[in-house]
Amino acid sequence: MTVEAEFQGDGGFGLKINVDPRTFLAPDPTTLPPVPASWYREQTPEQIAATHERARDYLAGALGLLFDGTKVPLPACRIEAINGEDNTPLSEETLELHLLATAAGQVPDSAANFQIDFSKAANTSLILVHSQAGKSALRPQVLFPGETSREFQLTQVERKAAPQPGAPAKAAAPASRLFLTVLISISVILVIVGWRLLGYYRHHHRAHQKPRSM
Repeated sequence: MTVEAEFQGDGGFGLKINVDPRTFLAPDPTTLPPVPASWYREQTPEQIAATHERARDYLAGALGLLFDGTKVPLPACRIEAINGEDNTPLSEETLELHLLATAAGQVPDSAANFQIDFSKAANTSLILVHSQAGKSALRPQVLFPGETSREFQLTQVERKAAPQPGAPAKAAAPASRLFLTVLISISVILVIVGWRLLGYYRHHHRAHQKPRSM
């Protein structure tokens, strides 16, 4: 199993989990050969939905998310079939089937670190990769059932407090100055354009005015 944990700058996080179906098809996955893609293709929509639900149940029991040591449940996962050899979308050429589970959530307020609690009931090993603000951690971690990953330090997200009633709106001042500047600029432009139009009109009028007889 491979888990990619990505933390965004806005306080959100996303998970991508590569799951071999053998982990929930047998107590000991090594007793089964790689699952062929034909096994998935031949399922009815109802059977596919049941397969996805089995994958979700397995992941919910195998993975616990820890923020500052406090465990939170795994968010609901979206499941899709992929090529188990190169992680590309399922195609007619795919031979070995894997499932990709994706989930998203929000980091609890003031959380400083993240860990994964890998259940003793998990029947496989796990490779964990972190990334934060688009930058991946240098070293992936390998976990075995019953282990907890090392602490991954999270960048603190500064959340702006909502303005209090009656408090001066400091952010409105720059906007007011900008509006005033734009208004003055437009006024100057209109004056210049008006002056030039007036000059043009006078010149045009004089050119067409008949000279008076003596």
